[in-house]
Amino acid sequence: MTPTVENIWKDFANKLRAFIRSRIHDHATSDDILQDVFVKIHKKLPALRASERLEAWVWRITRNVIADYFRRKRNDEPLPAEIAIPSENEPEVPDHNRCVRRFVEQLSPDYRDALLLTEWQGLTQEAMAQNLGLSHSGAKSRVQRARGQLKKLFLDCCRLEIDRRGNVLEMLPRRNRCEASC
Repeated sequence: MTPTVENIWKDFANKLRAFIRSRIHDHATSDDILQDVFVKIHKKLPALRASERLEAWVWRITRNVIADYFRRKRNDEPLPAEIAIPSENEPEVPDHNRCVRRFVEQLSPDYRDALLLTEWQGLTQEAMAQNLGLSHSGAKSRVQRARGQLKKLFLDCCRLEIDRRGNVLEMLPRRNRCEASC
């Protein structure tokens, strides 16, 4: 028997709502996400081949919709001023921002643009690929190479003190070792 959206709602709505609310504490947003889950279920139900795998399928859709919510939320939030790369015309900024800007400017234009578009302007790598006329895998490679080159520039020029979670606690210049001293 082929399941219907109504049957899936009766069987799963309460469990899904509780699951979503355990991850997203705003009830209105949780209800919106639950609605998005059932919209996707409705659209994709005809493609479901094995109804005995229905439960795993419903949970996978739910987890994906939650992940999409957090991805959108992260990309919609502006970067804090202490992270954003300032333009040359902006007033005084913390020293580490100028340092980051100098390192990014040392990258080749292709790599610099890849980082600026994805890391600072919030584009997905897929959107960057479309904007620059690249394949998705080509865009991913470009971003990874840019990150690697930026990391090398930092490590060649600065001594970083990093906590166990990977957060930079302190950045000290290595004297006479780089053009973009911190």
